[in-house]
Amino acid sequence: MTLRLFGKQASRSLAGSIRSYHSFYHVNPPILDLSTVENQVLDKAYEEYVPELGFTKEAVENASYAIGLNDNSANALFNFTSSSKDLEMELILFHLKKCRQDLEDFRKTETFQNEFKDKSETDKLRYLINKRLAMNQPVLKFLPKALGHMILPTNIAKSLAELHNLSDDITYYAGDKSTDFTWYSKRFSISGLFVQSELFMLTDTTKDLSDTAKFVDSRLQEIDTAGYVYNSVEEWLFFNAVSTVNIVKSQLARG
Repeated sequence: MTLRLFGKQASRSLAGSIRSYHSFYHVNPPILDLSTVENQVLDKAYEEYVPELGFTKEAVENASYAIGLNDNSANALFNFTSSSKDLEMELILFHLKKCRQDLEDFRKTETFQNEFKDKSETDKLRYLINKRLAMNQPVLKFLPKALGHMILPTNIAKSLAELHNLSDDITYYAGDKSTDFTWYSKRFSISGLFVQSELFMLTDTTKDLSDTAKFVDSRLQEIDTAGYVYNSVEEWLFFNAVSTVNIVKSQLARG
């Protein structure tokens, strides 16, 4: 990845592809359509085989066989969403989307509506980020390899898209109503916070990930104190594509 890919012309082009302000145009189609054969296979793999085998082709093939399909037909069945066209990435993307769907479903519950209606936006952000991080626990031992797979050149675009979809969801659920460039800068701040928190939790040995919760809280306090510092779409895109990848690479290299 080179900096010339993110010059002004490329930035303007990418900026034009970013979806409109979520605050006004948040239509809620299902994040996961479990009526498709692909997602039925991935759901079976995720629930029954990933906890043992991780995000692997073998997990998908076992699931395909278990629901009555030829275990060698998985590649033929899939309408691949990533340019790498590999089953591992499809399974990782399923995990990301399923967690977003679960968060969306929770947001609609009476528990969230009643208990959080009088909470501040920051309090809601804190709760939602920690809830999403907790969804990693069943697959935590496989997460480092998954993150490494996500930042491969052929996968990075889809990975970043899902990351920013998540931050978009979380800020919207927390009550953000911004309609200017703050919309972008808030969401990237939350994206960066989430990546750093997810990497932190890989080495968190405390009960119920309590140190990770403290880390999230400290980062949110820093954001509240410093404000949202991205002042242009070009700057936002630069950090989006470069900083996030480098953070993941450096932390995974440390083990």
